[in-house]
Amino acid sequence: MVLPIGDVNPTRRRSYLMGAIALINLGVFALLQFPLSGCAEQLFVYRYAAVPAELLSLQQLPPEQLTELLDGCAAGVVDKNVPLSIITSMFLHGGIAHLLGNLIFLVVFGDNVEDRLGHGRFVLFYLLGGVMATLAFAALRPSSIVPLVGASGGIAAVLGAYLICYPRARVLALVPFPLYMLAIVLPGVRIRRFLLIVAVVSLPAWLLLGAWFGLQALSANAPTTDMVAYEAHVAGFLAGIVLVLLLDVRRRRRGQPTFHPVQRPPSGPR
Repeated sequence: MVLPIGDVNPTRRRSYLMGAIALINLGVFALLQFPLSGCAEQLFVYRYAAVPAELLSLQQLPPEQLTELLDGCAAGVVDKNVPLSIITSMFLHGGIAHLLGNLIFLVVFGDNVEDRLGHGRFVLFYLLGGVMATLAFAALRPSSIVPLVGASGGIAAVLGAYLICYPRARVLALVPFPLYMLAIVLPGVRIRRFLLIVAVVSLPAWLLLGAWFGLQALSANAPTTDMVAYEAHVAGFLAGIVLVLLLDVRRRRRGQPTFHPVQRPPSGPR
């Protein structure tokens, strides 16, 4: 697994709202979700998670499906706001590893996207990207009653926007052996430091994010027994690209600077 740990891409202003989103995710998990266990945890997750079958019908699961999903805990179910669960599900996580993995990607890439879009637009972009990812997953799994949780959809949208806005930015990542040996043959990839069985590698954002997207797309189309919503990752990433390009078109029509300026090679003497 390649894990980004930073980028060489300075910002002009502090990313207050990206930090706030990260803190909210941490707070929800540490204060509300982690202390629960047994039926209390199952009921909490179900109440605030997005369930594809519910989203498409806009109704809570019938008693027989609640019994199938929650087993002996179904008697404690309370009324659920199904449309709102699209948003609340973005602040729940399936465990510490799931939470930390999401937050690392958010912190590494989110500050530059917030800097480019501005604070208010960034929050709307993040939430809309997550909503689009969740709805796409529900459309692909219309009969699923498995709760969908995690910030992955919104964060995938951030990754898509970063790819469009900063494709050549340098990203620092932890790469395990023997994968980091590819740095010897791949152009633009450099090993910065060896740390036992892993190395700190510098590579362009387009390579890291393109490889990440390709892996998610392949996993979404492969039979797997894990509980990762790869389809939501793919949909969120594509949503981020589309949203940034649409924002560009709108600003260009108003004569304003675009969020995705066209990169032109410098002109020199011929």
